[in-house]
Amino acid sequence: MLAPVTVTDAKGVLIDGLTVDDFVLTDEGKSQKVRMDTSDTVLAPISIVILIQSSGISIPELNRIHSIGAMIKPIVIGDRGQAAVVSYDREVRLRQEFTSDSKKIQVAIEQVSPYSVKAARLLDAVMEGVNMLATRPENYRRVMLILGEARDRGSKAQLAEAIEKIQRANVDVYFGTYSAQASAWTVKPEDAPSMPDQNGNNVDFIAPIVELVRLGKTNAADAFARASGGRHMSFTLYSQLEQVISRTGEELHGQYLLSFVPESGGDKFRRIQVKIPSRPDAVIRVRPGYWPQK
Repeated sequence: MLAPVTVTDAKGVLIDGLTVDDFVLTDEGKSQKVRMDTSDTVLAPISIVILIQSSGISIPELNRIHSIGAMIKPIVIGDRGQAAVVSYDREVRLRQEFTSDSKKIQVAIEQVSPYSVKAARLLDAVMEGVNMLATRPENYRRVMLILGEARDRGSKAQLAEAIEKIQRANVDVYFGTYSAQASAWTVKPEDAPSMPDQNGNNVDFIAPIVELVRLGKTNAADAFARASGGRHMSFTLYSQLEQVISRTGEELHGQYLLSFVPESGGDKFRRIQVKIPSRPDAVIRVRPGYWPQK
């Protein structure tokens, strides 16, 4: 069982130079014998599915997201990694199968365009993303990067179902969210075109915002990050979006990869915990546990 561990100080600066002897990993309270590699030395290429919200409310952010495609290969997946691109609104659409071709990744992200004004089937997209990652070779690290709102609108899947699927597939989720309300005041007028409704009539971009504020639901971004050991970051400006991509890559390539022999059999979620006794000030982030293999 591979358990990627992110270790930072109180200011969020990654702590490097730790050895396997610095870590104590417990499985249901029982200390485990662990092996440790670092992200840049272990033979574990990254497979990442990039989920991009493409509903009409996302138009201002899509104009920013279109520009980050060139960052994915050098910063996030590296030379040996691969990425796939999926968009979601009232439908979940595969934009690009897994590829290591930086140009194909860039073009797929640039071509994500808005469809439905209101729908954003985040949970259904997550389920599809996990299915895609499950086809990757076992030695690949499975990562999901989501760029969208923190809440789902319109999925058939339930949050608990999606979380369990992520945990069973050992997927790390990095979620970059934005506020539709904040975006309305930072976008240029020419970047906020109207969207046609179901009858073909143009509707104003800001109109759905009141509805979004009213329909407050569970914050899926926080839930996915906590359940997978990933991270939830927010952005409004393009410079902040760049920081989301850079931080995701920095953490993926700066993690400590602890591995141990997991319990087998049964179907009960087993909780793990990681401590660093020599660094009581360290902030440690790791997935909360795993489901035993059947």
